[in-house]
Amino acid sequence: MKNKQERTRFIQEAKRRLMKQRILSALLYGTSIILIIANRGAYWPFAVLVIALVLIARLHSKEVNRDMALTPNPTMKRIVQVQYVIDYCFIVLVGLFLPVVLNLSLPFFTSIGVYLLLAIVLLMTDTILERRGKALDPEHPTKKELRTYPKTWKKLKT
Repeated sequence: MKNKQERTRFIQEAKRRLMKQRILSALLYGTSIILIIANRGAYWPFAVLVIALVLIARLHSKEVNRDMALTPNPTMKRIVQVQYVIDYCFIVLVGLFLPVVLNLSLPFFTSIGVYLLLAIVLLMTDTILERRGKALDPEHPTKKELRTYPKTWKKLKT
């Protein structure tokens, strides 16, 4: 298996190749949320949202398969998989908060409380999984290490 530096480079290069798809899906996702807020009561913007979420899920699926292939440990593979599911849930949670509150006329402060509780649970679960993953496979790059790695639009040198 590759060492941590090789894995990090491999993941960063793969992320660079998916950058256009990531930007397009994020733009579609943001546009769908704006359309939902601007067209209260209409259901067609939710179709745009579903398409955006499917595209994001597809990208996450590619990334999780790539990252799972880098570790031989089955428990670590499961941790990587669950972390991507948590990331996806967080994307949905952040993006749908305002549209759901506005369209369903829910009490704002109660909704904020539920939102914060769910966000804290997701972040804590992700942190616990990150620590377990670091103990199981020390050579697998953590999210923090991937964020601090120098990123560029140009091809990374190997």
